[in-house]
Amino acid sequence: MVKRYSPDNTKPSRYQLRGILLYLLPLPLLPATLIALLNDNLQLAVGSGIGFVLAMTAATLARKGIAIEAQAKKRKIVRRSSTLPYKMLGAIVLGIGIAFTSKIAIGNGTLVSLLLGLAAYIGFYLYYGFDPARRNPNVAAIGITSEEVLELLEEAETRIAGIEDARAKIHNQELKDRLRRIISEARNILSTIEEDPRDARRARKFLKVYLDGAQQVTAGYAHAHKQLDSVELDANFRRVLDTIETVIAEQQEKLLENNATELEVQIEVLQMQLEKEGVS
Repeated sequence: MVKRYSPDNTKPSRYQLRGILLYLLPLPLLPATLIALLNDNLQLAVGSGIGFVLAMTAATLARKGIAIEAQAKKRKIVRRSSTLPYKMLGAIVLGIGIAFTSKIAIGNGTLVSLLLGLAAYIGFYLYYGFDPARRNPNVAAIGITSEEVLELLEEAETRIAGIEDARAKIHNQELKDRLRRIISEARNILSTIEEDPRDARRARKFLKVYLDGAQQVTAGYAHAHKQLDSVELDANFRRVLDTIETVIAEQQEKLLENNATELEVQIEVLQMQLEKEGVS
């Protein structure tokens, strides 16, 4: 069984777990705020409450930065880091929160509170690091940037995931097996493009048009088949699968041959077939 790759459905990685501790550390401030309110200790309540909010905000910013860093490292292609330094912002907010809590809630002196805030900032940096430097795409001299390549790949992966979801609703084992092979081969094409981003230009129409049509027709068949068991419907879908398998094989071949002209014609033929067959 081919399973869609996604950092959300694999076992937890170090990137998924990093930063969780930042949500746990300020939790004692929440009951402290409630107790202070019950005791009419406004200063302690304000100091603890604002400190709690700032610490949770810092944790959210840090987790956002960690997630972006993980996404940037997921692909082999060099990707820009975020325009916003989320982890650094998280460290700054955490430092402010620690200093504010120390000064207002605990009653430490200004110097001590500033030093504690600075210590929190430095500790954050030593444990989590800051955001990677923003880098420009490095897919040179091919008329397409690495960001555009990655967008194509991610859009294609979404369409393949749609085919996979529709496949799960189909009960015919023969059709499910054929779709499983189609999904596997389509992902092989994505891997080929990721290995050599220059292939993205040759495969752009395949990624944007063809996979979208394949997803729509598969989803349409899965929906229609639940409500109507038709021999003609099954026959139409089998013919579409024949074309899908042919075009995928030719796409792989053309990527190796660096010649997309003939394949463009095949994709046009498939588009017309998708419009003509009654399974979309």
